[in-house]
Amino acid sequence: MESYFNTKDSKFAQQALPAFRPMLTLARMMIVLGIFAIISFVLGPLLLVVNKKLPYYEKRYDDICELGGVCNVTFHIDSKIKGELRIKYKLTNFHQNHNQFVSSRGISQLKGEYVGFSDMLNCKPLRSINDSSSKENWILPCGLSAWSVFNDTFTILSSDPGFKETGITSSSDVDSFYKPLSSEYKTGYKWLENNTLFPGAQTNEHFIEWMRAGATSTVQKNYAICKDCELAKGDFTIQITNNYPQSFFDGKKYLVLEKNSFAGSKSLFLGVLFIVLAILCTIFIFILILMKVIRPRKLGDENMIETIIEQNKEAAISK
Repeated sequence: MESYFNTKDSKFAQQALPAFRPMLTLARMMIVLGIFAIISFVLGPLLLVVNKKLPYYEKRYDDICELGGVCNVTFHIDSKIKGELRIKYKLTNFHQNHNQFVSSRGISQLKGEYVGFSDMLNCKPLRSINDSSSKENWILPCGLSAWSVFNDTFTILSSDPGFKETGITSSSDVDSFYKPLSSEYKTGYKWLENNTLFPGAQTNEHFIEWMRAGATSTVQKNYAICKDCELAKGDFTIQITNNYPQSFFDGKKYLVLEKNSFAGSKSLFLGVLFIVLAILCTIFIFILILMKVIRPRKLGDENMIETIIEQNKEAAISK
């Protein structure tokens, strides 16, 4: 069998591996752009139609619920909903994507490894109480990302169609990344383990979902999910315990009930993106046509390329 890797004269070493090197002529470019334009023109409106039909209910609650208080939010369901439903919370003006917020976490510590005080620099100013090096003052887990975990709770008062608070976040994070706090921490301020709202501490799915930083200034996170769900027409009431201080981020808090589709949650982004892509491809096709008409350029014979390559190889060998 021909060797591709083993010797210095191999095809790999000589950069002569089989490869697909298409010649992007004007006609071929227009065909490729045309295919992308057609696909995008089909997908864009389709996604917008699907998105428009998705049931979506949202209510602000920070203006009706005092901090530390309990209140009810009722969604008026217009018609029966079947499919995958999600209860979410949404925070505006939170900026979870800020570099200081994202980087302020102990990644190794979250993986269940023991991390010393000097290795918690990323967590400053929340690596210990008053930045003390005494072990009993270490904040476990450390960092702003963990410390700011959202702790409002939501309880369904209406007939529950089967919402669960598991399976709400990435399975890879649950299975591989987030592990219990290292047993080597004999002392310290283990605030998360002592919080009854987060059973399992670092392995709690609400905590893990929070630690997945949002991409924009508005944060929207899963709280509960119901697969193969059926929600009847009428009122759907959820009780809220308002624990999370709004002054912490100077924004608004919303409760969201929505249905998921094959394209994800309700959002105009994908549909608009495909339509914009289709328009851009069409514009480039017209530009190429104009180039062909206004400033035509005679192309060389493609068959000569292989001949030239072979001639260059022979010349290199003869040297």
